[in-house]
Amino acid sequence: MDFPVTHPETNRFITRRRVMQCALAGVATLCLPQLATAQTWQGIAAIRDRVGDAQLSNETLLVTLPLVAEDGSAVPLTIKSSLNSNGPSIRRLAIFAPGNPTPQVAEFEFGLEIETLNLTTRIRLSESQTVIAVAHTDDGRVLIAERDVRVTTSGCIAPGQPDSANEMKARVRVPKTWKQGNTGEVLTMITHPMTTGLAADATGSTPPQRIIKTFNATLDHRPLIRATYHRSLSMNPYLRFDVTPRESGELRFKWTEDTGRVIEHKEKLALAVPNGS
Repeated sequence: MDFPVTHPETNRFITRRRVMQCALAGVATLCLPQLATAQTWQGIAAIRDRVGDAQLSNETLLVTLPLVAEDGSAVPLTIKSSLNSNGPSIRRLAIFAPGNPTPQVAEFEFGLEIETLNLTTRIRLSESQTVIAVAHTDDGRVLIAERDVRVTTSGCIAPGQPDSANEMKARVRVPKTWKQGNTGEVLTMITHPMTTGLAADATGSTPPQRIIKTFNATLDHRPLIRATYHRSLSMNPYLRFDVTPRESGELRFKWTEDTGRVIEHKEKLALAVPNGS
């Protein structure tokens, strides 16, 4: 099954050649990112409340975004942590885009079989801003990361191009074979307009908000991911994440619209038995 391919820009630096090219074009200031400070998140009440009195960790939370997003309606975002499987694990993650009409993008809760955070999705950005990720570990610490991105075209007020014929169609891809103790990649997407309630349609009227509100993934009823989405998530919600299954079972995926409409999908997960067992 085909999935949209995303290749987030991982280069955080600008080469001298690129700066010269921009300067010659008279747009050097658009090529240079605004430098985020370590204190950006402290000016946002929703993030301060989420951090509370928790101890800030020195561990790295890596946020990858394009340096420049020409289309703010679908900006690829990847979040990884430097925590290894032998130490504390991330159990909660929240993503914020403070420059959006709705700063909250998504919140995630992870089960025990999400041992290492490696998550990719697509978000909406209304303007150039600093995207912030806040992660909580199971031993009570907090990891915070910030990443600047330039946005050429706003993604929050421009109407999308919904695929009405395939609306609410779920697509899932899992490894054909799993090896016990190894990590596998799961990709999920559901066709949905994620109507923000901010953009006028072709008739000039503004439809009410209609979004996928929650996403749940389980393995034999054990929670893998519980997610809450907001209208700052892009159309056709896409999520890629790593799983380290402990035993075979049935993967279940459930998307719930804010109207109460539900779509579910199932996949069998069979772990290969090691040779000699």
